[in-house]
Amino acid sequence: MSEKTKIYRPRTRKGAARHSAHRTESGGTVLLRAAAAAFAGGIGVCLLLLALFALLLAHAPVPLTLVRPLACAAAAAGVLFSGWLLAKQIGRRMLLCGLYCGAFYAACQLAATCAVNGSVPLDGGALMLPLALLFSGTAGGALAAVRAGS
Repeated sequence: MSEKTKIYRPRTRKGAARHSAHRTESGGTVLLRAAAAAFAGGIGVCLLLLALFALLLAHAPVPLTLVRPLACAAAAAGVLFSGWLLAKQIGRRMLLCGLYCGAFYAACQLAATCAVNGSVPLDGGALMLPLALLFSGTAGGALAAVRAGS
């Protein structure tokens, strides 16, 4: 074989085939996979906490006025975990990932309120849960950013 007809095969380091599979995956696919995992994880945490709080309310002598705050705390914890997981899986712009996650859940809650009531109530009490969801998602992104920096 002459020099012109030789097939050029670049040298690869060991394990390069594993890393090349991630490079061929599009950014949209990575984002969609991360968003689906974060959504499922956040829902799982929220449902787990809701079940634990229901068990607490059923078997402990606590006032039933704690139902709404405990439900809000479970939702906020789920959004915090979801924002943390999304930011960790994306790996960059972590605070914005958490903010977008919180904004998504807050918009979903406002849309559900609008669907049930016919309009979005603008009094202070009705806007506390969407604000808590927004800040929880942002806190999850911030927690992922702090953990990545240390």
